[in-house]
Amino acid sequence: MLNAATFAVSELKPTALSRTHAATRLAGLILGLVTGMIANSIVLSAMFILVTSGLIWTGLSLAHQVKSVRPWLPMVLLMMVIHTLTTVAAAPLGHPSWLGVWTGLQALVRVAVSVGLLGLYLRVASLDELIVGTSWWLKPLRRIGVPVADFGLMLAVAMGTAPAVLGEGRRIEMVMRLRRAGPQAAPPQPALKRWAGRIVDRAQLVVPLLETMGRRAEAMNLSLRSRRPSPDLGSGWLPPGELLFLAAWVGLLWWRPW
Repeated sequence: MLNAATFAVSELKPTALSRTHAATRLAGLILGLVTGMIANSIVLSAMFILVTSGLIWTGLSLAHQVKSVRPWLPMVLLMMVIHTLTTVAAAPLGHPSWLGVWTGLQALVRVAVSVGLLGLYLRVASLDELIVGTSWWLKPLRRIGVPVADFGLMLAVAMGTAPAVLGEGRRIEMVMRLRRAGPQAAPPQPALKRWAGRIVDRAQLVVPLLETMGRRAEAMNLSLRSRRPSPDLGSGWLPPGELLFLAAWVGLLWWRPW
């Protein structure tokens, strides 16, 4: 039997970033996403280099990064075509322009930086640390009666369900492929027919996945009735150096010297 854990994410690689406070890493992710959305081309290029280097530093090679982009090449081409033909600041609508090409490249780099930051965060923070960081920043809301501990529990359930559903879907898909690979396997088919067959296979995964999620919901309801996160979750103070770093970053975003 192919267990869903076969497709689980590997353990985090210890780095200097993983030794910082969980709230600092979460705040850095949010500030990085904001910076990537408002930065000019120079700062954006520097962020792209830093994020790529950070992923390599955490163990994700450049070749693996390029390989992970290949399935999204049709979307990349679509974005470039749309920006090239719809940038009316340099040419009428529907007419290509070099400014449109440049705008499309900037949009692609912004998306790459955002996705890279999310990937970098996943490589330096676990689900438990995400809950700790979120609880730390929401700690002041406890004074007005907001159930911060329950929010951490909901976040853990939501973030933990996605990998399980993905693993179950891949397991079912692999079983379907194995059943077709027997001695009575069908002869090779045209590429268009294989492509249509893959779409039908993906559609057939919906029903068993919904059944799996229903069983998981029933079992989780029983297992979580008497479980709550620790009341000390997210307690403590940020180290002075990390707090100063975040304050300086917020100041730069407010001042925007670029």
